[in-house]
Amino acid sequence: MDKKMITIVGAYNIGLFLKGQRLPSLGESVTADQFIEGAGGKGSNQAVTAAMFGTEIKFVARVGSDSYGRYGLEMYERVGISTEFITVDSSIHSGISIILIDKDGKNMISVALGANLRLSKEDIDRAVPAIEKSMLAGFQFENNLDTVLYGLRMAHEKGVSTFLDPAPARKIPEDAYQYIDIIKPNETEASIITGIKVDGVASAESAGRWLVKHGVKTAIVTLGEQGAVLVDSNTARHFPAPAVKAIDSTGAGDIFSGAFMSALASGKTMSVSIEYATAAAAISTTRLGVIESIPSREEVDSFMDKLEKGNT
Repeated sequence: MDKKMITIVGAYNIGLFLKGQRLPSLGESVTADQFIEGAGGKGSNQAVTAAMFGTEIKFVARVGSDSYGRYGLEMYERVGISTEFITVDSSIHSGISIILIDKDGKNMISVALGANLRLSKEDIDRAVPAIEKSMLAGFQFENNLDTVLYGLRMAHEKGVSTFLDPAPARKIPEDAYQYIDIIKPNETEASIITGIKVDGVASAESAGRWLVKHGVKTAIVTLGEQGAVLVDSNTARHFPAPAVKAIDSTGAGDIFSGAFMSALASGKTMSVSIEYATAAAAISTTRLGVIESIPSREEVDSFMDKLEKGNT
């Protein structure tokens, strides 16, 4: 049994990026300076990141039978992700994201989930053989909630560690926390889930403790340029983010998740995996796009070496 394999259940969207000087106000039109079209979707981004870092990935998803869906399948084959559990649904369009980005890298996103909402419990059942062989099963909230909760419970009952990136943010049923081994909300998601306003390290720690109290084994609350906070039953630790010149933060959270899962699957400790993921996400913000901004494993290793030498 290859416990280095990861199965990710999630969404695929095509991303349409418009970058300009500033974001529009309500009812306002602004002119963009740059347009990029590229693959997206939280689960997809995380799967591609982990695959590019050398992890064997099985991706469970649905795409439309349109050109966007074909583009996604070609991308997965190119980066070495198995497509055997990706269903092509001819009755609906692939997921589509519109991303507006300002000159400082801040963004606004709107998503039409399309085929992603058709992902079913039966789709997950078909992937049980892969999940059982996996070291980790990853989930997000861009699919039907009942399907996601079913997958979390099933993977947990099979003895497979579960990872949840709870985005888009929503309340989690009380009886579902017991099936989540690792949860990774950002500050907004943590605030919505816990009811605690998260705006810094101290409040992130409070939110993490709330999540652990409710049954999660490990909480990792990400804080953008402030880094991340790890909380479990024994520990609360802040991991600062390295300073970089950010131009686009889109997808940085997904790259963090993919890099973290890959590092954990490779045998790195929880703390080292968070440091690795924080470095990968920081590098990604210095580039435009999502898939296009994923650094190589060698880049992350070199970046971390430089950080370590700078701290000695």
